[in-house]
This record gives sequence, structure tokens and C-alpha cells, in this order.
Amino acid sequence: MKKTISIVVICLLALLAVWYIFIYKAPKFDTKPFKQKIDSLQYSIDSVLIENIHLEAGISILEEDNDYLVVKVGALNKKVLYLKGDLKDAKDALKYTPTQVDSFFVAKYPNEYVLVSEDTTQLPLEVSKAVVVDLQEGETNEKLVVAQDSVIVTLDQSLKNREEVIVALRDMEANYLKIDKDKSSQIDNYKIQVDGLKTEVKKADRKLKFGRFQKVALGAAILGLLIIK
Repeated sequence: MKKTISIVVICLLALLAVWYIFIYKAPKFDTKPFKQKIDSLQYSIDSVLIENIHLEAGISILEEDNDYLVVKVGALNKKVLYLKGDLKDAKDALKYTPTQVDSFFVAKYPNEYVLVSEDTTQLPLEVSKAVVVDLQEGETNEKLVVAQDSVIVTLDQSLKNREEVIVALRDMEANYLKIDKDKSSQIDNYKIQVDGLKTEVKKADRKLKFGRFQKVALGAAILGLLIIK
């Protein structure tokens, strides 16, 4: 009888050991690291989204500036055309009458004509007309160079703006790719949590079933001991 009691006790102890080691003390799934990883990824995603908002704002400003520059280039090109027309018209001075030549110089150098001078230098009419042409062409060419330089500078600024827009768009594209990657990592971490929690549910179910079995076994063992006595 003692041998039987010892066997029953050993079985109960073994059953208790199995319950304690494999069910009660079984490591539980820890969701905290995965939640922290998901939160960290979300912070990264939010930061990149904010960066893209700033990039979009910068692109909008550059595009507005480029629209203005396009209008400016159009106006400057018209000015260049007008100046080229004035350059052709300068040749009309070759048809001036002596009175028109005098009127030109009086209008051109009013302060100098006011001064009293004993200089009696006289230029032939044809020479004077050639001088008028040279003066008008010189002034027009000077304005033309300035206008053409402005066109070049404006186009150069427009080109730089477009390059900046391209760089910004590439940065935005890289950011969106990073966002997709981070969201994919978030999904993976969610899946790990779900799988881990499913495992915990299975463990809890096994624990409950084993607990019921343990009670039945313990009851049976007690009953058997009572009968043996």
C-alpha cells in the first residue's frame, strides 16, 4: 500500500512539475518591444511627411517665381525686339536736313549749347549725320546689351529654380519610398504581435484545460488514496 501511495504522490508531483515548468512558468510573449518599434517607425513616418510638406511649399514658391521669370523674359524679349527696331531706325539720321541735325545736337547737349564758346569748328553735314547715327546706334546698342544680359540672367535664375525643383522632387520621392518601407516594417511588427498573442491565447487555453485535468487527476488521486485506506 505504501508503494502505491508513493507512486500516486510521485505522479502528482510530476504532474505539478509539468504544470509549473511548461504552463505556469512558460515565458509570456512581450509586446512592448514591438509596440516601441511601431511607435518609433510612426515617428519617423510623421517626420518625413512634415519634411515633404516643407518640400512641397518650397516647390510651390519656386514654381511661382518661375512663372514670374517667364513673364519677365517675355517682356525683355519684346524690349530687345523694339531696341533692334530702334537700331535700324538710327540709319534714318542719314536723311536729316541741316535743321534736324542741329535740333538733334541741341536736344542731346542742351547744357553745352548754353555755354558761350569762341570755337568756330564746323563739321560737314554728312559727317554730322554720321555722328548722329553713331550716337543713336551706340545708345541703342548699350540698352540692347543690358536687355540681353537681363534675359540671360533671368533664364539662368529660371534654370536654377527648375534644378532646385528637380532636387526637391527627388528628395520627396526618396522620402515616400522611406515611408513605404517604414509602413511595411510596421505591418511586419503588427503581424509578429498578432502571432505572438495568438500563441498566448493557445497557451491560456492549454493552461485552462490542464488546470481542469489537474483537478480531476488530483480528485481521482485523493479518492484512490481514500479507497486504499
